[in-house]
Amino acid sequence: MPERAPLTAEERALPYAKFYDLPITPIPEEKLAVLAGGPMDPALAMKIEDRNDLFLPGDLPCELGYCVMPNGTGYLANRTFMPGVTPEMFEWWFAWHSLEDLRYRIWDPEDHYYARQQNRGKTLDQSLPMRERTWGTSHVVLEDVGGGADDLILEFRYPHELGYDESKVGTEACATMMCANGHGPIPGQGVAAVMTHFVREVEGGIVLRSRFWIGYGLIDGQLVKLVPDGISVPLEVVQGLFAHNLKEFGHLAAILPQVYAENKDNW
Repeated sequence: MPERAPLTAEERALPYAKFYDLPITPIPEEKLAVLAGGPMDPALAMKIEDRNDLFLPGDLPCELGYCVMPNGTGYLANRTFMPGVTPEMFEWWFAWHSLEDLRYRIWDPEDHYYARQQNRGKTLDQSLPMRERTWGTSHVVLEDVGGGADDLILEFRYPHELGYDESKVGTEACATMMCANGHGPIPGQGVAAVMTHFVREVEGGIVLRSRFWIGYGLIDGQLVKLVPDGISVPLEVVQGLFAHNLKEFGHLAAILPQVYAENKDNW
């Protein structure tokens, strides 16, 4: 098990420090089998051009897997049932966790170091709907997704800015969503990705459907392929991010109801 950095006295005094000490929630065996089984058939992957298919009823042909696409970009999909979690909790988490380093660390104590909100005023603006306290903000993140700790910038966008039908957010088709344009600290360097976390209410909780299109980015308001023709995102990069996503959201599903109940008014 990776060694966890000790907490400072100030961090240890925080009411949610106890979550840092919890063992990581085991990844379900059926998901580990998909991870070990190798990449999915790219023909089953959802092309970025078809991303609004997420709003269609039911599931898509492949809700769990990873691959390198024929055009050299990477793709991964994960489906997580989060028992006892509501859309409101999910929206709250994305706003709340970015305001203090330990909040991000309790999400995955082995791989997360910090997520620092660059638009604190908006995140703390109680006049805004909870989801909009994250939409339009940026997080500076340090985490390890399999290749060592790396900095990245997550630019959380209003869904329409990433080409989604925003009118469907908050409906039966999609209870809520978080989507971001991700890139390294220096735009144009490192591996960029477009990230989407899409939520539906189900009996007993929510289903989170996550998608990453690696090698794409938002340039002048348009989603474009940033991987040069003839070059491919390394499969191990896609596999590493897939493994990390399985781990972090499985653990968040286990802790979020209690974290929310105890801290929902603690900003």
